[in-house]
Amino acid sequence: MTGASETEASRRSDRRDGAESTRTAVVFEYSQTGQLIESVDALVAPLVAANWQVRRVRVEPASPFPFPWPVTRFFGAFPACVDEECTVALSTPAEQLRSEPGELVLFAYQVWYLAPSLPARTLLTRHREIFAERDVVTVVACRNMWYSAAGEVHRRLTAVGARTVGAVAAIDTRPQAITLVTTLRWLLLGRREGALFGRAGVGTDELSRLAALGAEISATKSSDDLATVLRDADAAPVVPLLAAADLLAGSVFRRWGAGIRRASEYGIAARVAALTAFVGSLGVAIAVGFPALALARLLGRERFDRVVGTRLDRVLGRSAMSVGASS
Repeated sequence: MTGASETEASRRSDRRDGAESTRTAVVFEYSQTGQLIESVDALVAPLVAANWQVRRVRVEPASPFPFPWPVTRFFGAFPACVDEECTVALSTPAEQLRSEPGELVLFAYQVWYLAPSLPARTLLTRHREIFAERDVVTVVACRNMWYSAAGEVHRRLTAVGARTVGAVAAIDTRPQAITLVTTLRWLLLGRREGALFGRAGVGTDELSRLAALGAEISATKSSDDLATVLRDADAAPVVPLLAAADLLAGSVFRRWGAGIRRASEYGIAARVAALTAFVGSLGVAIAVGFPALALARLLGRERFDRVVGTRLDRVLGRSAMSVGASS
């Protein structure tokens, strides 16, 4: 009998140890196009396969944003997107908007006009308790410019006492000119596939990278281990030229947004005129500004990259991302 009792006690101990070793995570995600969901799927599948308990929460606005975007609504959303005080009502049940002690929080967000999407910002603003005193990994999927948006996310997480472990960024890795065309085609027309320029969005190469990263994450036992994995894997690669363009444009966008909101106080005609001026300036910036930055980097590559890196350190913090040397 004594032997049987010892065996049963051993089994209970094994079960308890197994339960204690099971890692848990909660994912908060909003995706208008489905691209972010696709990226998160690739990242967390290895965690689930490794017996992590992963809870996924879809963050949904009470008034859904359209997809594809009508052109007028696409540009009309700009002033709100770049207003850091602007939020929207959410329809996600309140009981789902929670996190537990010891639970890794994965905050997955889209980028709208170089800022976190309005539903994502709302979660950061109105439900700050989710992130307070929690280990947080941010996950972004976008065309290729995520730096200004990540800066706002990092500031908000830091302000509520979140422990930002690292960042994961998935982008469309094809040439800039091609991704501009395919992204607009997808957002405005709803056509992701195309015979001439190919498929829009995060490609299979990035999804494979996310799956491999997820496999490494699944083997971590602590937040320190996780931070090391994200850093060593260059989970959020930095492209200095894109980072410079993003940070510069992000600042300009915020000023344009404030101007359009002021113009809106004088009526719809003034708002339309201001938005039209913004769209025109955006075209000029794409045609002239980006090539000028590319030339600046060509002429002063090491110094250019060093200046951009220093700026990113201030905006994001070394702990918020993995700083690579991608070109």
